[in-house]
Amino acid sequence: MLLCNTGWRAAIWACKLRSTTPKFISLCSFLLIVTLTGCLGNLQTTQPEADTAATATEITETEAPRALAELQLSTPKTNYSAKEAIPLNLNIQNGKFDLLVSFFSVATRGAFTQITVKDVSGQIVKPKRVLTQENPQKYVQRDGKSVRCIQGFEFKADATQELTLKDIQKYYKLQPGTYTVTLAIELEVYRESIIEEHPEVLELRRDLARLQNDPNLQAAAKQDALKYYQEQIKFIEERHKDVVMDIYLPVKSRRGKASLVSNEVTLTIE
Repeated sequence: MLLCNTGWRAAIWACKLRSTTPKFISLCSFLLIVTLTGCLGNLQTTQPEADTAATATEITETEAPRALAELQLSTPKTNYSAKEAIPLNLNIQNGKFDLLVSFFSVATRGAFTQITVKDVSGQIVKPKRVLTQENPQKYVQRDGKSVRCIQGFEFKADATQELTLKDIQKYYKLQPGTYTVTLAIELEVYRESIIEEHPEVLELRRDLARLQNDPNLQAAAKQDALKYYQEQIKFIEERHKDVVMDIYLPVKSRRGKASLVSNEVTLTIE
């Protein structure tokens, strides 16, 4: 803007110094037009830049990254007697993605295996008994092959899981004093899942595979047998279509894991 004012004044000053011949009048007019055009150009290019900066700021603020999942630990109250049960409540809030995760980590007592208890001086309290939970593997049939899996859980976007450990004092001997409790979960995420078929269907499929590989069975008889087994499989699947079946996660399909840490809860033992 300062340059525009200076150029404008210079053009007018030049016109005043020269005689008002047609040649100098044309020169003055040209200088005024060039100066005015430059000023308008600056005004037009400055405003969009400001708008672009504001838009970028708005996008950054509205699209802040969310955590994969969040842990919220709580207790019904903060003061307890030495012999009183101290329950821990865990709320697992999923983020904006559907996840295939271990059933062990989000739907069993196994979610509480990484508890950290500290006394008022910040020293870690050792457990009197280790909190354990089995996470067994199982071979599940898929396309005629046995696949090593763990039991899975389909954690929907923005869904919440709520779990409770009935009494932390079963695992930690807490003397009178003040303590802080936190919880960590290594949340493993998988790429694919398998829904285990009904046992009757599995048995029929095994019989079907034997028939298909039988070299002594005549073609017509084999065709009739295959048709019969396929109809039986379809019938059983239809009959059990509303039954919620367990899902399993192939061990080899693990994508990675996220380390989640809860908030800190303060307890006082009187």
